[in-house]
Amino acid sequence: MTTQAQPVFGNTGIAMPRLEHWLVYINMFTALSAGVLASLSAPMMLAVLYIDIWLFANPHLIATYTRIRQISSSIKTHWVLIFAAPLLIAAGLTIIALAYEAAGLLALYFVLQAFHVTRQSYGIARRHDRRLQAPNQRLPYFLIYIFPLWGYLHRSAQAPESFLGYPIWLPPVPQELAFAIGGVAVTSALFWLARLWRYKNTDQKNNTFNSFVFSHLLISLVSYILINDITLGWLIVNVWHNIQYLIFVYRQQRGNTNTIDNGGELESALAFPRPLTETLKRPAAFFLGCLALGAIFYVIADRIGESLLWLGFPTVLIAHLILNFHHYLADGFIWKRRRMGGPKN
Repeated sequence: MTTQAQPVFGNTGIAMPRLEHWLVYINMFTALSAGVLASLSAPMMLAVLYIDIWLFANPHLIATYTRIRQISSSIKTHWVLIFAAPLLIAAGLTIIALAYEAAGLLALYFVLQAFHVTRQSYGIARRHDRRLQAPNQRLPYFLIYIFPLWGYLHRSAQAPESFLGYPIWLPPVPQELAFAIGGVAVTSALFWLARLWRYKNTDQKNNTFNSFVFSHLLISLVSYILINDITLGWLIVNVWHNIQYLIFVYRQQRGNTNTIDNGGELESALAFPRPLTETLKRPAAFFLGCLALGAIFYVIADRIGESLLWLGFPTVLIAHLILNFHHYLADGFIWKRRRMGGPKN
């Protein structure tokens, strides 16, 4: 998700800045509340995890594919992404499972998920950014990247032995390195916050952008640094990330029914016929549709993985990671595509 998101929302985001502002804080409060509840007991942790998977994570995955036609009008591109990519991902995960078992799979998932969340935050921050020639305008984007990097290095230095009930291996990192990156991150954040305070009365139009960046930094700090349990920290990030994406995709499709494809012709922003597209512009229909399809995909992946357990390695985990990693790849194509005759976004 890159600058492509910004012009699309340019006509719709300004109309409801107050709603956008409050959605940022509601999502942040929801994620932190989920973390508090999950920390109370093991059964509560399991309950919050299942709520996240069924109500947020699975619909989040399906929401990506509602915009699959935006990547290109080329059938070849669709074929490679939809059919060839999952097979290649499955082959790669199988090789990793054979060599490193579940620990290797989860090590790969943890780093890719952190990067994916960061890239999504970067893209949505660009969508909210209303600045013209403000000084230090790159600093918030630097913060968006350095806080998760600090968090990942801190987790690696902790060397956790398990994640989501599976063993995990993270690369050994000196605690001094994580501390040094943390010092840079905190110093930069304090400078940014001091600047916001100084110009608080002259930069009102960018309040949503500043709130979003602040929410990203707070969620990263709490989830990766302040919480010692890697699974609990991941759960907070995941709830925040999933809700954020569902809101973004819904508002994107509602505010932009039509778009211009590479050939210069108008096509639906969704991969569905126009009557269904219009129906999915209703929030309940959009969410329930993603919820139902997400549940179906989850159950299918679970059944396929269970039927292959006789092979002797974590096939259930592989089946679900195929869906996750393919979703990451699809996001990359959808939100960062090359326009015909123009620079790559």
